[in-house]
Amino acid sequence: MDHPVAFHARLKKNRPLGPEPDLLEPPTSRPRRFLWGARLRYYLPVFTPRRVFNALAITGSYYLSRLLRRHLVWGRPLSYFVEPTNLCNLRCTECPVGLKQLRRPQGLMDASLYQNVLDQIAPTALHVLLYFQGESFIHPQIIPFIRSAVERHLLVEISTNGTRLANAEFAEQLVRTRLWRLIVSVDGASEETYQIYRQKGHFHRVLRGIRHVVEVKRRLGQAFPQVVLQFLVMRHNEHEIPAIKALGRQLGVDRVVLKSPQIYHFSDAEAILPTNPRFRRYEKVNGTYRLKGSFSGYCRKLWIGSVITQDGQVLPCCFDKDATYPLGNLNQSSLAAVWRSGKTVSFRNRVIRHREKIPMCRNCSEGLRIFF
Repeated sequence: MDHPVAFHARLKKNRPLGPEPDLLEPPTSRPRRFLWGARLRYYLPVFTPRRVFNALAITGSYYLSRLLRRHLVWGRPLSYFVEPTNLCNLRCTECPVGLKQLRRPQGLMDASLYQNVLDQIAPTALHVLLYFQGESFIHPQIIPFIRSAVERHLLVEISTNGTRLANAEFAEQLVRTRLWRLIVSVDGASEETYQIYRQKGHFHRVLRGIRHVVEVKRRLGQAFPQVVLQFLVMRHNEHEIPAIKALGRQLGVDRVVLKSPQIYHFSDAEAILPTNPRFRRYEKVNGTYRLKGSFSGYCRKLWIGSVITQDGQVLPCCFDKDATYPLGNLNQSSLAAVWRSGKTVSFRNRVIRHREKIPMCRNCSEGLRIFF
């Protein structure tokens, strides 16, 4: 899983882009004292005693399992992917949804199921990633969904292609929910480059949306959401890395993150992977691509995270895009029952003993640096 908490890219000064008629100067930054105070007020209610105890229990059991070579699981996940929808309005060329290759039912999460999920995870979880496959902003109730999670003092994160942010009213409603982090995927610093991967997208519409969000934050005096501009580094766009950093400064986002691409069809790998090895998560050995690093059966994702799809299936991690390894369904069982079930324990043991034999695990980035 490309775990979002790993984001740590820092903006650096680069040569600004040439004149762009619809770019604004970055908004004036707030005093450092204001930002620290706002952040402290935001984070304090998140870390309740019960959540802190659960965090210590589940992370402690993971590291103790590795040390003792035993299967120990104390506590519940810290972080959940919750999928509002697995539908999308774009046709990105390396995405299973965009390529129409997703092998499970598509639809929208029912509001009652979503509230049931929140009721079960809120007491112990810290972090909710309100996306998985698909474009979350397609869901007509996405604003109430975010608001419900924020009201439970969960750190709510959304990754989006940014198309709907061009609607100024929607952008304002989104900022007013005070979600934690908004990741906007913009895989090009020019219309021409952007269109190669983000097919059916509109570059300047996305930029307009980002400006709406940044302006509303400034006007309301809010430190959140953190706005992250994400750039998937591929062969056709790696020359625009300096330009995307400059664009991020001009838009006034909080961070620009460069991400290494995942490959699904290795016959086309060289046409997609960047030439700079720093941004490749794969190496080629004897004509075969494999992930850098070595496999560890004690995969951290199976302790600290979980995935809930739009139709209520519980999956082991975010690499199970097609729900090949379902552990249970929340329309039929409680999350606690699924987490402790024989099926879940059996799958975790299978990964511990034979991770290299599980197809999705062979393409998993756990333990690798994929954000820059």
